Amino acid sequence: MRRNLLAALALFLLAGPTPAAAQPAFSPPGLITSAGQGADAAIVKLALNTQYQLGLDYQPAAGIADLAGRKTLIVVVGTTPEALAAAGVDLPHELARVKALLAAAREAGVGVLLVHTGGQARRDKASNQLIELTVPLADYIVVVAAGNADKLFHKLAAARGTPVVQIDRVTGVGGAVSAVYKR
Repeated sequence: MRRNLLAALALFLLAGPTPAAAQPAFSPPGLITSAGQGADAAIVKLALNTQYQLGLDYQPAAGIADLAGRKTLIVVVGTTPEALAAAGVDLPHELARVKALLAAAREAGVGVLLVHTGGQARRDKASNQLIELTVPLADYIVVVAAGNADKLFHKLAAARGTPVVQIDRVTGVGGAVSAVYKR
């Protein structure tokens, strides 16, 4: 019995480490947009371009034409009635824009990196509709833990096996994104 255990241990050690699951790599040129017209997209842009110097363009209401020449689309999801009103759009219009944008990104081979920085209090019905639309179409997801207490992001991402990186605070977004966005 002991000999069998030693043989199994030797085989395990000789095999070496198990490779980590492949993580998608995102590259420039990249574009940040909002799904919901919330202020979080501007905050994410500031962090990624100022602190991490990723050189991303920013179009809060990006359209299909804005994808031209892009390799990466960073979608910051979250909304409030005030944000939609300030942008002059309603939720059905925003849902349609985002759906068309993500379909065009997929068709063009543009990688989609989804970010949600809002906490549980920001997960109202409208934000959940945007989350349910965008998560299944994302290639990589970064979410603040407080906004994923119900593990909705994990549940929606599981169908495609999309990696979900959960961070403790909004300040962790830059590190999580820059880890997969290579300049």
